[in-house]
Amino acid sequence: MTHSAVRIMAGAVILFVLPVPPAWPWGAAGHAIVARAALASSEGLPPWFRDAGPALAELSNVPDRWREAEVAAPALAARRPDHFFDLDVWGDERLPPDRWSYVARAAERRLAPEVVGFLPFALREEYGVLVSAFADARARRPGGREAAFAAAGVVAHLAGDAAVPLHASRHHHGWVGPDPRGFTRDPAVHAWFETELVSGIDAQDIRAGADAGRTLRDVPHAVDALVADSLAHVVALYEAERTSRIDHDDGPARTLVRERLGAGATLLARLWTTAWVVSGR
Repeated sequence: MTHSAVRIMAGAVILFVLPVPPAWPWGAAGHAIVARAALASSEGLPPWFRDAGPALAELSNVPDRWREAEVAAPALAARRPDHFFDLDVWGDERLPPDRWSYVARAAERRLAPEVVGFLPFALREEYGVLVSAFADARARRPGGREAAFAAAGVVAHLAGDAAVPLHASRHHHGWVGPDPRGFTRDPAVHAWFETELVSGIDAQDIRAGADAGRTLRDVPHAVDALVADSLAHVVALYEAERTSRIDHDDGPARTLVRERLGAGATLLARLWTTAWVVSGR
């Protein structure tokens, strides 16, 4: 996802706009893998939902296709920052509870929220939409199931994005700033990790974690935790890229891709299941 890099220097915030080519988060194949792996571990969901694997895999890519409509509907471009959150720019401060509290706090800290990103808030919001849609489906309201599929697809997409290390860091399109380890500054690293490597992954090898069937007690915490976990893997990603480039060994990189796809599927399965349970209360 194209966005600006933010650097904090000497207590002041300086924004550098870095023109980078667009990248498709996880690519169509990656998002579909996350959706299918999550569904395979979601035994607590109703049969009508579990039987919709092909539809949910396709719907998980809808948010990327919104960009294709931006010429006809330019306002859609405002949703681009929903796909990422540069946690290493935001820092250790606890995230506010909602999007607008975050915008206000970012302004106080002289950060541009559209540059840092909105991913944790977009995912929390769409989870709420899914809870409502599931409630409509339970009540047999016309269009309830269709609305649930649409919301579940967006949740799937955003959960997949949250699992990508490059969507949690200012180093999203190449390393920025001091580079003592000699990591690549090539913007193509984004597409390399999310699309090129995924093309060599067997979808059958991706499984959600053992706790995928459990409901979540604290959805915001779970979302924030996955973003933090993704940030923790940024250096490993760049080390794997260097190994692939210098030693022609992409094994470590593919291992990391599999792990992150599984992490996204685990959170997604738990979000879907929790939304269904909560909708019946």
